[in-house]
Amino acid sequence: MRTFRLVAIGLVALFVVLACGGDKNSGDNEDDQESYSFSIGVNLTEWFQVNGFVHSANFGKYTKEDFAELKKLGVNVIRLPIVFNTLEADASYKVDKLFFDLLDQVVDWAEYYKIYIIIDNHSSRGHNPTPVDIDKTLIPLWTELADHFKNRSEFVLYEILNEDVMAEAKSASRWSEIQQEVIKAIRSKDQTHSIIVGGYDWNNIDSLIELPEFDDSNLIYVFHFYNPHIFTYQGTTWEELPLTNLEGLPFPYDAHEMPKTPDEFIGTWREDQINRYHLEATQEALAEALDKAAKFSKDRNAKIFCGEFGVNMPNALREDRLRWYETVVKLLNDRNISWTQWDYSGDFGIYKTPQGGDIYSDLDIDIVKALGFTPPTQKTSEKIKDSFTIYGDYFGKMILPTHSVMKGSQHDLFDTDSYEGKYAIFWGAPAQYDSYTFKFIRAVDWEYLKDNNYALQFKAKATSKNAQKQIDFDVRFVDRQSDSEIPWRMRYKIDQNILPVDGEWHTITIPLKDMSEHGAWDSSANKWHDPSGLFSWEAIDLLQFVAENADLSDFSIWIDSIEIVKKEGI
Repeated sequence: MRTFRLVAIGLVALFVVLACGGDKNSGDNEDDQESYSFSIGVNLTEWFQVNGFVHSANFGKYTKEDFAELKKLGVNVIRLPIVFNTLEADASYKVDKLFFDLLDQVVDWAEYYKIYIIIDNHSSRGHNPTPVDIDKTLIPLWTELADHFKNRSEFVLYEILNEDVMAEAKSASRWSEIQQEVIKAIRSKDQTHSIIVGGYDWNNIDSLIELPEFDDSNLIYVFHFYNPHIFTYQGTTWEELPLTNLEGLPFPYDAHEMPKTPDEFIGTWREDQINRYHLEATQEALAEALDKAAKFSKDRNAKIFCGEFGVNMPNALREDRLRWYETVVKLLNDRNISWTQWDYSGDFGIYKTPQGGDIYSDLDIDIVKALGFTPPTQKTSEKIKDSFTIYGDYFGKMILPTHSVMKGSQHDLFDTDSYEGKYAIFWGAPAQYDSYTFKFIRAVDWEYLKDNNYALQFKAKATSKNAQKQIDFDVRFVDRQSDSEIPWRMRYKIDQNILPVDGEWHTITIPLKDMSEHGAWDSSANKWHDPSGLFSWEAIDLLQFVAENADLSDFSIWIDSIEIVKKEGI
């Protein structure tokens, strides 16, 4: 393995200065009145940017506690990507009221900890051309958003649209016209908050110079930085000619370390990119590109901001990824350019794996320090051996929700007919094999819990359009499938005796030790396996509520307050 000189990290320069009451080091002292600035931060991805978000996504992915931890890291700005075009309640472009309820909580947390929050309209992801008449949706959307947030503190900022990519001719001028129209719409409701505008063609730096002098004095100009593209995106799957099979590109360029060009790139524009890599994968080339942004800021007397930069984790060698961050962060800081890293937890994240994890045990400390953050002391992660929440109003921190929705079934994670709190899970007309699935993403000592009188406990109620039909569904744990094993099931059957179909809430307690082995379905072999004593409590992957045995299309079922609890005497 070759050795390298690590690039020193410069001091973070504060660039975007907004007057707002607050203490830079604490979210608890609201009486301090000093100027507060944002300079470095993260994107919180796959939280508000999931398609069909409002009634089906995992709002519990982040909590107020996470904002406290981000503050301690040194984050003073969060960019929140939101796919607004899936959040509309109907074709009138009105935002679902539930969405505002959830987003208001996030803004509350940001304001409490004095972290700037960018409401990023991430409806355009660059995969599909931006409609030339997108103003028809942007204007009513931003008029409503501005009216909703107009009385919030200056910690709230608006970003009109992520990465415009119009395919039509004169797209730069048309996009500028639309942005001016949206600015005017926002100002009709809100004259206070900063608005973030960007160029066309994926917010690249060169498009900044084509932007006009907009009629507004409180703007921030954004660009994204992923140079060289084939290095930062190696391994990604979503482009026209995916970089899935490209891995191990060196940064900076080193002819002796270059990987073999994938066969599918031969004779394509991807091969041309690889042939130019020696020119683009240098500190000098990156500095030259960022100098353009700095010059734009100086010439226009404009505030600029790097909204995204990062390197895809799975296919990049860690030492090269680290060097790229060290280089780019220093170049940004030296030019007084504020930034938000893409992303916090994910393929471009600051954890050891794309799955993220616990901030006290799973951070990639070198990457964190390269970004200029202050990581907490890391410790060995221990398995959970106590009570914990799987679903309250939202999924617990260690839970990832997934659904297997069969035709005709209805799913809602935010039904207001709850046992306690604001929300409950609604499971309407479940077809056979329809399920709610809860995936455990942190290690739990299930063997200990089973042997020490712990139980799965939840509240449920049910109604039916057909009094003659019997309710019948399984609650089951599924162990973790590896390359050499199949996912074995441990289940508990729910019938009329356990859950009367009377429209009333009932407490259901299932001692873990009372569950019975059910067998396993091997999807790769399309084969069922009868129980064989092979279920492993040491490797639980999933909890499922599943209409395993019957079609329940006549039933409506509500589930709330799902917990693992200790029950003495069971």
